[in-house]
Amino acid sequence: MMIFFLTLSHLQAQNKILFVTSDQDYYGNTKISTSNHFEEIIVPYDVFTKAGYLVDLVSPKGGAIPIGYINTSDSLQKQYLYDGWFMDKLEHTMNPAEIMTENYDAIFYSGGGAAMYGVPKDENIQKIAARIYNRNGIISSICHGTAGIAFLKNENGESLYAGKKITGYPDHLEKKEMEYYKAFPFSIDQAIKNNEGKFVYSEKGNDGFYIVDGRFVTGQDPSSAANVAREVIALLKKNFTSPKAEKSDSEQIKEILLDYIEGTANGQPERLRKAFHPDFNLYAVAKDTLWIRSGQQYISNFKEGEKNNRKGQIISIDIENDAAIAKAKISIPGRIFTDYFLIMKYQGAWKIVQKSYSWREVPKE
Repeated sequence: MMIFFLTLSHLQAQNKILFVTSDQDYYGNTKISTSNHFEEIIVPYDVFTKAGYLVDLVSPKGGAIPIGYINTSDSLQKQYLYDGWFMDKLEHTMNPAEIMTENYDAIFYSGGGAAMYGVPKDENIQKIAARIYNRNGIISSICHGTAGIAFLKNENGESLYAGKKITGYPDHLEKKEMEYYKAFPFSIDQAIKNNEGKFVYSEKGNDGFYIVDGRFVTGQDPSSAANVAREVIALLKKNFTSPKAEKSDSEQIKEILLDYIEGTANGQPERLRKAFHPDFNLYAVAKDTLWIRSGQQYISNFKEGEKNNRKGQIISIDIENDAAIAKAKISIPGRIFTDYFLIMKYQGAWKIVQKSYSWREVPKE
C-alpha cells in the first residue's frame, strides 16, 4: 500500500483540448430539426485521444446536446455510438461557467447545422477561446463549426484572425432555396470577411480541404476532420516545446482526490464533476439503515464560489492495475468525516465511482 500524507496543493493539469458544441434543436424558429455532426465530433476526438490528449465538451447551456448525421455503417461511428462512456460525455457537456481555461491548449468547434445557433454570439465561449489563444493556444473549427469563430475579437475589440485565411462550409455549396438555409442567422463566408478574415474554400468540396494560418486551423467539411486534428497536434507540439510528462497512476489519483477535497471546500462543482463518474453514488449508515445518495444530489449542495470551512487530507491510496481504493479525512467544526473511495481507471483516466463514509462528533472549539 502506498501511503500519502498531503496538504492541499495544485497539480499541473494534463494536456487538454476543449470541444465546443451546440444545444440547438431546431433551425431558428422553424420546426426543422438540427443537430451536431456526429462524425465531426468523433473523428477529431479519436485522433486527439489516441495522441494522448484529454477532451472535454462544452455547450452554451451545458447538458445533453442533439446529435445527427450518423452513419451506422461507418465502423468508427459505430464504435463511438455504442460506447456508453463517450455518449455520456455528449449527454453531460459542461457549461461555460465550469471551464477553467488554463487547463486547455486548444479549442475546437465542431459542426452541424446546430453550430449556427447559440455558440457564435455566446460571449462566455468567445472569452474562453480568446484566453486559450492568448496562452499560445490553438483555435480550430470544421464545417459549420466555423460559425463559432465568426465574431471572435480580442480585448481591444479587434479581430483575432484579421488577415488570416479561414475556411468552413461555404455558401457556394449550400442549398440556398431550402428552408434550413433561409433560417440561418448569418452567412459564414460574409461574417468571416466582415471580421477581417480571408474566407477561402474548395469549390469541389468533400476533398479534405483545410487551412492552417498561424494558430488557426480550419476545415471545410467532414472530409477534413482528421486533417484538422492532426494539424492541431502538430502545432501544439511546436508551440509547447516542453510537453508535460505523463503522470503516474498515483499522481492522477491524487489529482482527482484534490479535485474532490478542494472542490467541496472552495465551491467548485465543476471540479467535482471532473473527479466523479456520472453514476457516482455515496453510501453511509444512519440509524442502522443504509443511506444512498446520488452524485448529482451531492454536487447540487455546492454552489459556485461559495467557500466553507471544510479541511481535507488524503490518508492513503492503494492501487492494483485499473482499480484503487483511497482514504481521506474531512474536518468541519464539530465533526470529522472519514471517506473511503472506490476509484477505477478506464478510457485512460481515473474516476471516483463510489464513496462510503462515516463520521464522529468532536467538541467545538
